[in-house]
Amino acid sequence: MFSAVPDAAPSVFHERNQGTTVQNLGLSHLSVAVGHFYMDELENGEEPIRTQFERVKPWLDAAKASAISGGERPRVSTCFLVDDYFQHWPDTPQIVEKLLRLSREAGVTIDYVARESACARRLDGFQTAELVATRLLEEPFPEGANGGRPPISMSGWMSNGKPPRESRVLETMESHVWEPAHEFGERNHSIYLDVELWDSQGRPGGEDDGELGNRRYSCPFLAAVWQLIRLGLLRQDGQPALKVTDFDGEWRTEWDQCPDIVKVNPSAQPFYAYRSLSILPRTFLPIEHSVQNIINHFLPDPAVVESLDRQAGAKNVPLPPVIADRLSHFFLAGGN
Repeated sequence: MFSAVPDAAPSVFHERNQGTTVQNLGLSHLSVAVGHFYMDELENGEEPIRTQFERVKPWLDAAKASAISGGERPRVSTCFLVDDYFQHWPDTPQIVEKLLRLSREAGVTIDYVARESACARRLDGFQTAELVATRLLEEPFPEGANGGRPPISMSGWMSNGKPPRESRVLETMESHVWEPAHEFGERNHSIYLDVELWDSQGRPGGEDDGELGNRRYSCPFLAAVWQLIRLGLLRQDGQPALKVTDFDGEWRTEWDQCPDIVKVNPSAQPFYAYRSLSILPRTFLPIEHSVQNIINHFLPDPAVVESLDRQAGAKNVPLPPVIADRLSHFFLAGGN
């Protein structure tokens, strides 16, 4: 029914001294995520879906016209991530066909449809999310820390600074000492953020015993995985963590039987891109703030970074060295 296909022209491979082979990807200049809906929203009425796509349309047109391309004709692809991780409803054909129809009616062409659950675990069972979890850098312990906060791998939490502290003064038992939170790298004032990356279902206190299959990943963490996939930065042994599969016109009934990323527009530009833009309802602003923090802690494979830098340099495409600077967002005011 589905067959894996390359994203563009035949791939070029670059051999590293360490023995790692990094695949050079066909790249668009910009990958645009054209909105987001929760599964129950996709299941229900059509008008809110059509309305959101109509609001996305002018911003998508502006993005296509202004994509940074290094002098080439801009290559822009669009994608949509289906929320099948937290809500898993067994009517894939009905939902996807409605989604694609309503987007077309609003003048928005979706090139690629991906499953959010694939950002946690691929169709073949591989733990996609752990490619990010195992490459997260811990912040250094701040001065005066007592080591009481467990590492990310144990707690499933990540902060961008020092948390607030409150304690009783034992001598009086009537007053207390309070210290405010402190953001590392603050500018004038702190914006402290503490993000839950995952919890462990069925375990007292959400304790993580290291069994990866037990983790339930958070929306911000899966969104960070998704962004790194779109940017071609997340790899397994040099190959894309999630591969693109051609669609032959028929959807399987169950979500967990569908490929991880499906190319639904045969004439689409490459899925992977130098930069990404996400056009989302404003309610996703806190999630994307968290995504920024997660990606700022992600240590990419140097060989992958070198491959992308070389491709960008050969095409005169300016590529920010800081990964988070390759992401951009537009938040639609109000609700859906």
